[in-house]
Amino acid sequence: MQPRPPRPTGVTILAILAILGGIVLLVGGAGLLAFAGLLTIANLSNTPLSGIDIATVQLIFSALGAVLLVLGILYLIVGIGYWGGKGWAWTLGIVVTVISLIVDIVQIGINPVSAAGNVFGILIALIILYYLTRQHVKAFFGKAPWAPSTMGGGAMTAMTGGMPSSTTQASPTMVRCNSCGAMSPMGTTKCPSCGAAL
Repeated sequence: MQPRPPRPTGVTILAILAILGGIVLLVGGAGLLAFAGLLTIANLSNTPLSGIDIATVQLIFSALGAVLLVLGILYLIVGIGYWGGKGWAWTLGIVVTVISLIVDIVQIGINPVSAAGNVFGILIALIILYYLTRQHVKAFFGKAPWAPSTMGGGAMTAMTGGMPSSTTQASPTMVRCNSCGAMSPMGTTKCPSCGAAL
């Protein structure tokens, strides 16, 4: 039976930040929707606001609120997936980070005034991409083989969660679960991690 690698500290931090970000986005989205509702209740539909109809303002706040709610739910799902080491969360994290990286690069070309913030966003995205592609992180999400450290692996390997020496890599007698990506010994009928049939 292949044990699951321990959750890396960086993954714990990413999970907590994603969950907190999701909560903030949910609160912000609910606030924008509530504000749009208050504009409706105040019945200001005949009052122009610098040439913009109040109905247009309500529509904008409602749309932004809905987008923030959807993003908040996605962030919560990714945070929970990160916490549990789900392979789909790793994939979604890579996709979202690459999209963020592209958006920041494009925004620098469109609005050079905000370049400092975008450069910071690019650096954060690159750090997250680098971290998520480390061997021990990929192994935690079931995206790479993992072998627990042995006596000869050295104390540093065990402490950092990195891969042990090449003499202890996964053997060809292991099978990968199609559901969660965990490794199990050949001949095992059920995955020890998720219980799915192998």
